[in-house]
Amino acid sequence: MIRTATHAPADYRHRPERSIVHPGWLDRLQNSLTGRFELNPWRMKLRQKRFLAAVRVQSTAIETLTQSELCQRARELGDLIRQQGFEDRLLAQQFAVIREMSGRVLGMRHFDSQLTGGWIMVQGRIAEMKTGEGKTLTAVLPVITAALAGLPVHVVTVNDYLTGRDAEEMAPLYQCFGLSLGIITHEIDLPGRRTAYQSDIVYITGKELVFDYLRDQMKLRHKQAIRMQVASLHSTRIESQLQLRGLHFALIDEADSVLIDESRTPLIISGVQGNEEEQAFIETAWTLSFQLQEETDFIVNRDRREIDLTEQGRKTLQYLSQELGPLWKGSIRREEIMNKALLARFIYKLDVDYLVRDGKVELIDPLSGRVMEGRSWEKGLHQMVELKEDCELTQQRVTLARISYQNFFRRYLHISGMTGTAWEVRDELWRVYKLAVTPVKPNKKELRIQYNSRVFNSRSDRWEAIAERCRELVKQGRAVLIGTASVAESEVASEYLKQSGLAHKVLSAKQDKEEAEIVAEAGQPGRITVATNMAGRGTDIKLSPSVEQAGGLHVILTEHYESSRVDRQLAGRCARQGDPGSFEMLLSLEDQPVRSLQGKSLLPTCRSLGVNSAAGQKAALSLLRAEQKFTERQNYLARQSTLEYDHKQKELLAFAGSVD
Repeated sequence: MIRTATHAPADYRHRPERSIVHPGWLDRLQNSLTGRFELNPWRMKLRQKRFLAAVRVQSTAIETLTQSELCQRARELGDLIRQQGFEDRLLAQQFAVIREMSGRVLGMRHFDSQLTGGWIMVQGRIAEMKTGEGKTLTAVLPVITAALAGLPVHVVTVNDYLTGRDAEEMAPLYQCFGLSLGIITHEIDLPGRRTAYQSDIVYITGKELVFDYLRDQMKLRHKQAIRMQVASLHSTRIESQLQLRGLHFALIDEADSVLIDESRTPLIISGVQGNEEEQAFIETAWTLSFQLQEETDFIVNRDRREIDLTEQGRKTLQYLSQELGPLWKGSIRREEIMNKALLARFIYKLDVDYLVRDGKVELIDPLSGRVMEGRSWEKGLHQMVELKEDCELTQQRVTLARISYQNFFRRYLHISGMTGTAWEVRDELWRVYKLAVTPVKPNKKELRIQYNSRVFNSRSDRWEAIAERCRELVKQGRAVLIGTASVAESEVASEYLKQSGLAHKVLSAKQDKEEAEIVAEAGQPGRITVATNMAGRGTDIKLSPSVEQAGGLHVILTEHYESSRVDRQLAGRCARQGDPGSFEMLLSLEDQPVRSLQGKSLLPTCRSLGVNSAAGQKAALSLLRAEQKFTERQNYLARQSTLEYDHKQKELLAFAGSVD
């Protein structure tokens, strides 16, 4: 139970956040044993039933109250919760008031499943709710409860589109309770952000939130509240520039995407560094890279996305650069910049890792297929890609401040979240964030039909089968959603569909501005939509009556994503809230490089049996799943490496007062 009365005031001098302590082996053992108990699916089931019964009783008692009386009751309960904490008795009353008000203002009254999800999040846990269960409406229960108790609330979303959409949809309800609402997207300037952070409730993406926190940390000379108080007596200049008022209460939408998938790489604030000499150094390295020979001077490891210079390559580079000036004298510097040039040439691909728009290189988020606004690679890699694509060369950037997602979100006094797919990573969520995952029973029984997966020898065979499948479904009057792994694959799919004479729409990083319009039409009869990654978009595909009668939306997965969770999220686009729908996987053995030992052992079996046989299909499916598990393992190790690096940096630079 969280006693809100122990929280420090929410202002710019008192900036409460949880201190991060690196646990010893005994603490880790205790945490592991506690996790086994907390992660039991039946944990708190009895409390949930009692809580729902209490809400029903309270709902009956307040039905006759006027809207102003409901608001007054909510404020009184907020004061009690601030004094006594999140007790079930008070929560049941507050949830009943919020549900009643939501029904009157928004025309949407919370189901029992949504009440359960909201209650789980107030307990500081992650509610795993099936896709389409109405998580946006569920979130207002803990958000309003915490805000009325006096806690600044941050609702963290996965992209700017959802930030604006969810906030605007729920704004009338917040206004009825007298709560102020702030919305922060990438375009909001610094004064606008400070104003938004002063609101009771702030909707913001994880990246924007972390960057704002880092900017504040860079301005702070005194981190302790007392020292800040003393410093403010001398001058309030620094205080007036700060944005956040501390890390009080965070609710994370699509929690697995934010806390797991996006935490592989740290968030870095960089500054411009460089001059004409530095630019010439980069351009010269790019030119020299074409004089090195693959296999002789360097080895390309496409599976691990790495370039290794050979001993011969180091000697060749030293020989080629001996007359090029002082920047080429140090072996570490010249080999690092050459590595970046070779990475740009052989590893980083157009329309997979980045796209070129308006003459600029823009990074693509591999998780959502969206453009990552304002992001760039560091240490010269971004400039190498610009040279590769004949774009105007930007200046190099150097790291000014950094922090990992793990270390940032663990600093919140209260953190919770919701998602449709967290059970697969429940152990990691508990170990890193001490967040237990609790599944929520859906409001309506799922009617999704899962067809048997099929594997083809080549990509072309797979795309031809997809085109034929789409033709069949269009004749039935159904809608089709095709999930691809990259912008490039979406364009390949589009070409095959065009050749087959099938009308369709493409939703990827190149069409992100038309997303709402494309999604709105995706449930119409005969509509085929190709999407890079619908997972985490938080968008419902509304079915027309004729499509619903014909069998609903049919989802086709063209290749395994980096995680089985994302596969499951894509499947969740169909058969939502009791609607009909179906899902199938049409895969190819050319989809993924074979890297795991299990995959390499299964490959000869697949070739000998042939994918046309039942045994060959089974072996091929096992091979592709083994490769997906291998990727999941590599991503997990990357996240652990990021976290460990943060710990080491903190220990090494503690004496210097680093921002993290």
